[in-house]
Amino acid sequence: MVFSGRDPDDRDSSSGESRTLLTIVGNKAKIEGKLDVSQSIEIGCEVVGELVVDGQMIIQREGIVSADVTTIDAKIIGKFEGNLKGTGKVEITDTGVVDGNIKTDSLIISEGGVFSGKVTRITGDEGKEKKKSKEKELEEKTASKTLGFKKSKEEPRESEEVKVKEFQMGDIDDMKL
Repeated sequence: MVFSGRDPDDRDSSSGESRTLLTIVGNKAKIEGKLDVSQSIEIGCEVVGELVVDGQMIIQREGIVSADVTTIDAKIIGKFEGNLKGTGKVEITDTGVVDGNIKTDSLIISEGGVFSGKVTRITGDEGKEKKKSKEKELEEKTASKTLGFKKSKEEPRESEEVKVKEFQMGDIDDMKL
């Protein structure tokens, strides 16, 4: 079995895109348990349990995943069984086989790909859940700095004004707190 951790700044010179952070391959290798991956993962063995991936999950042709998975993007070239939530794009290639439930807004099944299960669309609230929690946290920090009190249920006094700036996710780096 081989675990390959790649530097997230490594670039594939032919396409210019980021490479996978973690690759797991191995003849007859089996991994059981919970994996929490902060970037992307490529799987070329058997994985059983639970996966939380903050990037893309790729199940290679030799890969077999029996798990509950939460990820952004998923590309299934091998076999997947379980529940998959993909907040981005979920793709079943021409050799991919899926037996389970998928929750996503974007599902692509190539000709030859096999899907058996239920597809549910992610509601607007679920897809933006992470974004809203970050916005709320930033609003609370801004209110705390402006009013001089820590995060609590305390309301501002009448003479004090709360200054909260509305922003988009791309604006976070530009904001000064």
